[in-house]
Amino acid sequence: MTVPTRAARIVFALLVVGGVASFFVAQRLKNEPPVIGSVRFMSSFSPNGDGRKERITFGFHVKRTTPITVEVVSAGGGAAVRTLAEQRTARAYRRQRFTWDGRDEDGRVVEGRYRLKITLTDEGRSVALAKSFTVDVTPPRPRVRRIVRNGQPPTRGPALLPSPDGEPLRADLVLRGWYPTARVVRTAPGPVAVVRRLPVKVTREADGGTMIGPAGREKPRALAGEAVWDGRLADGRAAEPGTYVLQVCVRDQASNLGCGPTASTRPGQGQAGALPTPEEDGTFRGRGGITVRPVGVQPSLDPVDGNHRLTFFVDARGRRYHWVLRRIGDRREVARGSQRAPLLRPRTGSGRAAGYLLAVSVDGRDGLQRVEVPALATDGTAQRVLVVLPAISWIGGTVLDDDGDGQADTLDRGPRGRVRTGRVMTGLPEGFADVQAVLERLRRDGRRYDLTTDLALAGGAGPRIEGHRGVLLVGEHRWTTAGLSERLQRFVRGGGTVAVLDPASLHRTVERSRTRLLRPGRFTAADAFGIESEGAVRLDGPLQIDQDDVDLFDGTDGRFDGYPTGWPATLPGDARRVAGAVDGRDRSVILAARIGRGLVVRTGLPTFAQRLDDDDTSELMSSTWRRLSR
Repeated sequence: MTVPTRAARIVFALLVVGGVASFFVAQRLKNEPPVIGSVRFMSSFSPNGDGRKERITFGFHVKRTTPITVEVVSAGGGAAVRTLAEQRTARAYRRQRFTWDGRDEDGRVVEGRYRLKITLTDEGRSVALAKSFTVDVTPPRPRVRRIVRNGQPPTRGPALLPSPDGEPLRADLVLRGWYPTARVVRTAPGPVAVVRRLPVKVTREADGGTMIGPAGREKPRALAGEAVWDGRLADGRAAEPGTYVLQVCVRDQASNLGCGPTASTRPGQGQAGALPTPEEDGTFRGRGGITVRPVGVQPSLDPVDGNHRLTFFVDARGRRYHWVLRRIGDRREVARGSQRAPLLRPRTGSGRAAGYLLAVSVDGRDGLQRVEVPALATDGTAQRVLVVLPAISWIGGTVLDDDGDGQADTLDRGPRGRVRTGRVMTGLPEGFADVQAVLERLRRDGRRYDLTTDLALAGGAGPRIEGHRGVLLVGEHRWTTAGLSERLQRFVRGGGTVAVLDPASLHRTVERSRTRLLRPGRFTAADAFGIESEGAVRLDGPLQIDQDDVDLFDGTDGRFDGYPTGWPATLPGDARRVAGAVDGRDRSVILAARIGRGLVVRTGLPTFAQRLDDDDTSELMSSTWRRLSR
């Protein structure tokens, strides 16, 4: 056994004495009264730029005059985040006040839980206060769980107003916050706007958790509630037809305002920034959608067969409605009637192809409500020319909430846009005036043709492209399916003729499922035939004919004047220009191109259909028809 040396025994004795001394010093410091007293600060704040609880203020006093250093440190590891004061002399029992804006030394907002650390530099010791506080700029996420009428939620899609029985709608709300408010927001048509503010009835409160209100009173945390809307504005008038969302807002303990559906939280926007905005994926969250429509009609956009019995489903909210059917281009009534049943199947009384307009009216508490929707019938016998109307664009542009979230579902929403193929309309679709003008002209000229839509062609309904001499695309075919584009290409290369009246057609794709149109593509310079155009340019003068190998401009005077804009185009390498009219910079606007054994005629003029009464435009339309029907 090794015997300890004298030096080792001395070191061991010193350690024992030092440890005992440290113990008594620590006990003395521990038993001393605290140097820091009267500490006050709030438990959370929100430096988000909305002007509420932007800073936290710390208050305390020291019991003897001493220099202090004050820091904000993380609640967990104690790492310093911001120094608020360094070596500042604090006078005994004089109130010390420090503020922090929730940012680190680099000026960045730092969310999280923190403590205040006070260092007494003359004593060489620090005190990290036991009570922590929170920097919180994340808003709460209340939402509308569902909207019900007479205890029954909508089975699919939005809730509808007015109700057939006149009863209001009740929204079940998930709150999880303080000071709940609700409001009705119109999301379409037009800009997003608040149209009605509603009281919130709290139905469930938290067992614990309160917040001190502005008047110093404690407010319990609301967990759930409800709001009621009858479809009227604050002055008693009925809300305009459109798409609405019931939005609920609450504040959290840090005073962040959160609204559902989602709200913008950019600094400085505050309450005004809480209007509904889509999530990053382009959708709303929740089931707060309400659609106001006194009357709506779902037409069948597939052409009827030789029987010529049109089909409509009319939603008049349970009331009797009156209807009138007219043929486009003819003021005379084809049929009229009055009924309550939603299924309406009037006969056209004609075996010829034609477009029709159905007008439905309902006389209610708020006056006469009237809507007009299109329908079509193809010819009873096969014709040489197939006229195709842009039903995909009509459906894709209809302002309608399909899924009940309160946001209008349209293909214009971009890659995530999706719409149902069977949709209720509350009026004529955008761009229908151009379609109507062409159909009226064809009727005046006594033209016979088969009639269909791009939607019917994509779904295999009605007459087919194959078997016709020519195809006339009327209106703006903003979107088209890849399959339909390929069929048009094969038709032209095989010897057919296609005329495109609106230059914005065939530049975007869309996919079609059994019940939906989805994943719309972006605009591409090349259309379905490879003809490229970047879009509209201003025309400073008339278009001049510079080539005509196919008699496209027979009957015109060689000039097309009065058009404000045009879409200049260039042809792909496998196409040959056989006719054209150019602007002052020699850019081809009106052109005909040979592709394979067939022909593509492109007007390049967005307002072509509106000018069909002009002599030159009329002659170009007639010569185009002759090319189509050969």
